[in-house]
Amino acid sequence: MNLSLVGLALACLAGPALADEPLVDHQPVVCALPQTNPRICSYVADDGEVKKARVYFRAERQEAYYWSDLVFDGIQYCATLPVAKKSVRDVEYYIWAIDDDFESQRTRSYKMSVSGPAACEYPIYDEDPNRIANLVIYATSRKQGNKIRDFEEKGIVRFVPIAKK
Repeated sequence: MNLSLVGLALACLAGPALADEPLVDHQPVVCALPQTNPRICSYVADDGEVKKARVYFRAERQEAYYWSDLVFDGIQYCATLPVAKKSVRDVEYYIWAIDDDFESQRTRSYKMSVSGPAACEYPIYDEDPNRIANLVIYATSRKQGNKIRDFEEKGIVRFVPIAKK
């Protein structure tokens, strides 16, 4: 082996390590029961510190996503989504995380069908009265206005629209 290649390899190993983006490990929620608050959880890890983790979601007919913070529960990061209106058949969502080096990672988009118990064998929903009564939801587009669409307002204590310029 060429001595200069060995030196280069050793210099690379001894130099500062490059920061890696957060690792987001998520088991998709494939269905939700009508009139329940879906619970989305993910393992998020980083070589430094996870600064933020969010779930972005929208009903199947919506152009823009809404988002909510994922909160660390001691094992994983979780968020409770608002109840989809009766007319909604599918909710699309993805998880995004950023670390202290401003490196980010997101999952692919997942489709969660909103269907009855016969079609939803393993629904994951939140039953904690405190969490389902204190939802904070953020808009991602000015077109979304001042109210959430296609989701029930029940349990949403704050909806944060995009400010007009």
